[in-house]
Amino acid sequence: DGIHIFERTVCKGCLKCTEACVSNALEAAGSSMTASEVINEVLKDKAFYETSGGGMTLSGGEPLMQFDFALELLRLAKAEGLHTCIETSGFCETEKILKISEYVDIFLYDWKITDSALHKRYIGADNSLILKNLQALDKASAKIILRCPIIPDVNDSDEHLMGIAKLANLLENIIGIELEPYHSLGVSKCERLGKNDCCDKFEMPDENKVNNWISRINNNTNVPVKRA
Repeated sequence: DGIHIFERTVCKGCLKCTEACVSNALEAAGSSMTASEVINEVLKDKAFYETSGGGMTLSGGEPLMQFDFALELLRLAKAEGLHTCIETSGFCETEKILKISEYVDIFLYDWKITDSALHKRYIGADNSLILKNLQALDKASAKIILRCPIIPDVNDSDEHLMGIAKLANLLENIIGIELEPYHSLGVSKCERLGKNDCCDKFEMPDENKVNNWISRINNNTNVPVKRA
């Protein structure tokens, strides 16, 4: 009847549906590559990194969930003289994050909620391991930028904002704090993944609210604070 039906429960990930789709509405969102193949793609833009001061950043998802791959990719990048960053939640074995730090110039380190109980409620685990790993990186002289997603009525409390400043003041190798105000761009991704119960439950903050968050943290730390 001309109605497109995508039955995810029987999907094998073979991607043959993308080849069969007459209107080209289905497309593969990624491909399998080796670390060497990825670094070869990265090096095509090396001249731009050298003139701009940029480099390679591993993001995700959580890059450390693919630890061996991330480690090899970062090792290859440093062998080519590239500046490297990794954006991580910090939720992994301490030994692994310290090992990978040998090849990372800057950690973009998530700090989502100061209160451990609230962290467990919203994230699914408390933040004790995340804090332990952050302190271990700082002790190992790793450069750190705290990346703090802020969602109105979830973690925009004074306790959390002051907790960000207090944590920053305890770190010797922190070079910045970046706030990431909530946005609704992920809603369309949920829909594309067939998560029909996904909806925009939160209000996007206006500029005044974001600037107020920044000011409240700025007033309690000398670490530079900005919007990501």
